[in-house]
Amino acid sequence: MPIPTQRTIVPKEKRFFGRYGDAIPVPNLIEVQIRSYERFLQADIPPHKRENIGLEAILRETFPIENHDRSIRLEYLYYELGKPRFSPDDCMELKLTYGRPFRVFLRLHRGDEVIEEDVYLGDIPIMTGGGEFIINGAQRVVVNQLHRSPGVDFTVEQEGDRKFHGCRIIPERGSWIEMRVTKKDVLAVRIDQTGKFPVTTLLRAMSPQYSTDADILRTFYPTEKIKVTPQTADKLVGRLVVGDVIDPKTGEIFVESGTELTPKHVDQIVLSTLEQIEVLGAIQDNLILNTLREDKTKTHEEALLRIYQRMRPGNPPQLDKAMELFHERFFDPARYRLGQVGRFRMNRKFGLNVPESEMTLRAEDLVHCIRYILLLR
Repeated sequence: MPIPTQRTIVPKEKRFFGRYGDAIPVPNLIEVQIRSYERFLQADIPPHKRENIGLEAILRETFPIENHDRSIRLEYLYYELGKPRFSPDDCMELKLTYGRPFRVFLRLHRGDEVIEEDVYLGDIPIMTGGGEFIINGAQRVVVNQLHRSPGVDFTVEQEGDRKFHGCRIIPERGSWIEMRVTKKDVLAVRIDQTGKFPVTTLLRAMSPQYSTDADILRTFYPTEKIKVTPQTADKLVGRLVVGDVIDPKTGEIFVESGTELTPKHVDQIVLSTLEQIEVLGAIQDNLILNTLREDKTKTHEEALLRIYQRMRPGNPPQLDKAMELFHERFFDPARYRLGQVGRFRMNRKFGLNVPESEMTLRAEDLVHCIRYILLLR
């Protein structure tokens, strides 16, 4: 915590050489650093009243720690900061670091045995009243820096007469996801620095809810169901089907999903025992259709294996390994974390009401990003 020290010279008399005085009083320019470090340490707050921020949040996130067979478990209870051993002047004279002893109280579970003990982890540097630290006898300060905020950012790049829209999903911790429309009018995605692949592959892998072409088409395009009769045959010609059209008797696939119906296709469907068929409604943008045609995967499992091969080239494709890797990359809060700011920005951008405690990426978040790109186009 900051200690009270006199670091500014207060003159007995102020002289103003301008025509007017100060419009507003000069603020405390080091208050940001001091208040920020106070919130980080929470040294004067009782352990049971500390908020889940700063040092408290780091310890709660790290613990509990377990061994591989979970027979031993180490839990975090609270921490304490002792009194400094030396004064700031003594530290500057003796070339020491001005800090407070940092002790963490832990509970060890080993079978039926429970042990509670405090562990000394070292000294934490303490900020003085002037906003500086004393490290090895020298004064050091923390300088404010800007960094890219977590959340989603949309971009537009123009090459000639064409505009290529895209976005970046930036987490507080974890892999970046970058989506961009290619010259082939396909929405491609990159995870960190891996190669590009269709965004529908990532969407299939995120959730079995979007595993089939029909599920993805229904998500982004309006659909309608038309009864199959000789009178409605003319309405079906030229329409794009949603899902594979299969003969109920033989199991033969008449038309694959996303294919345009020709008069020959319609004749086959009318002669079959199909009662109705689902087709796409009015389409303003073929981006998702083009992306599905480039996508070689058709199921949730195939998409997981495809992404695993991208991230682990040379490793033999195994479904259990692919599921474990994908879960660690996007669904494990310890490895992937949007943060409160990232979740807040997503909620504000898309008009959502997702709790800020939801730190990982959801399949619905990816869907909203794709829809926003379609709106931009």
